[in-house]
Amino acid sequence: MKPEDIVNQALEIIGHGHRIGSFWDGSPEAAVARDMWSETRDALFTGLKPEWAIWDDELIWSKAAPPWYDDVTPWTSAYPDLPWRYEYPLPELCLVPLAVKPRATYLPVWRPRPMRFRVKTASGIYTILGDDPAPILTSVHSVHDTGVWEHPFIEAVVETLAKKLARLGAHGAEPHQAQAEQPQGGRDAAPRNR
Repeated sequence: MKPEDIVNQALEIIGHGHRIGSFWDGSPEAAVARDMWSETRDALFTGLKPEWAIWDDELIWSKAAPPWYDDVTPWTSAYPDLPWRYEYPLPELCLVPLAVKPRATYLPVWRPRPMRFRVKTASGIYTILGDDPAPILTSVHSVHDTGVWEHPFIEAVVETLAKKLARLGAHGAEPHQAQAEQPQGGRDAAPRNR
């Protein structure tokens, strides 16, 4: 199912007569749907945390603490925040980091225990702080391919989009035309016989 099909289902739920062919077809409905699509999708991934969107990523540090620290070597922004030893960039599609685990050095590791970590943001860039040189991050990802989405998640996206579209008045010009055709003052404007 394509994203446009999901939006069209939401438009159908609110009783809207028009459909979109793509997010870029130039219609007002497509412009509104395009503006809210990724935000709605990622908010539902973050809130629902579907199992099929939880992946493991290998992290590679971008900053490492010096091997020793003394008064001669100042702690600068080239190092991770204290007391952490490593800083890793967040994977591109990662929405919610769930756990950081050590990489298995001996097999089998039946239950790798999660380690302490912290998510840091600086100037809108998210990174992870930890103490392992090459850990594995378990996180919720933003899955852009709607073909792999499970049906309950698709239903949640359709319902959420329908609520948002209804709030925005995505019925288009239809309600406004009905109001314009009604005489000034509505039904009560006509004289009554007593």
